[in-house]
Amino acid sequence: MRNIDKKLFKKLSILYVEDDESTREEISFFLKKVCGNVTTAENGAEGLEAFRKENFDMIITDIQMPVMNGLDMVKEIRKTDQKIPIAVTTAFSDSDFLIKSISSGVDKYILKPIDMMELLTVIQKCTRTKALEHKIQSYDKYTHFLLRNNAKFMLIAHKGNLSYANKELMQLFNADSFTSLHEKSLFFYEEERQTQQKEWIRFVQENPQKKFIVTLENGTKHFSLEYKVFEEIEKSIFLFHEIKEEENSENSKEPEASLA
Repeated sequence: MRNIDKKLFKKLSILYVEDDESTREEISFFLKKVCGNVTTAENGAEGLEAFRKENFDMIITDIQMPVMNGLDMVKEIRKTDQKIPIAVTTAFSDSDFLIKSISSGVDKYILKPIDMMELLTVIQKCTRTKALEHKIQSYDKYTHFLLRNNAKFMLIAHKGNLSYANKELMQLFNADSFTSLHEKSLFFYEEERQTQQKEWIRFVQENPQKKFIVTLENGTKHFSLEYKVFEEIEKSIFLFHEIKEEENSENSKEPEASLA
């Protein structure tokens, strides 16, 4: 499994459709070891029902099954979803079958008995393009978020660790390195109480849905602290928006952000 992208597989949700119980249990047991989620179905009708209830990254299906065969299921799925990757497992290898499966909307086929490494290779090839598309979309959202906010004070983390801070933010904290930035305290206003957070970066990362009002130790300025996470690219952004004096007076009943 040296060439397998384990991080990609851990995010995948797979639908596996197979009527033979022993084969279904063997393959699904293997897939559950590497994939984030594996749902099984015993025939095309059950597979179609599962597809309509849940979002999957890929479908793997047998062909010859009772109630509804694999190709008929694929045809129904393709009526509403043209993009989801679909691979068929089959004992057939003749050209007529291949032509029929391609015309039904199948992307790949895997001959039985199934070789596990071949199965993983097919899954990776079929889902990597979709994963890259999601990553590009996430980068677009990340860039758009930066441009739209154009914050004066900005801090960026990659994989949870600080990777960039603009000059204005470093001056605001009177910090000359990420290490010294970590050593600074922030004061948070929550429910009319002020609390000091010495590990404020981790505190914000552990509460990504919250919006904070904060101040530095000297308390001369107020800021709203916005934190945005982009999971696909493993980046997150801290934005400090200064709250002007007139805004403070209008909201004097509630403590306002301040950063020094």
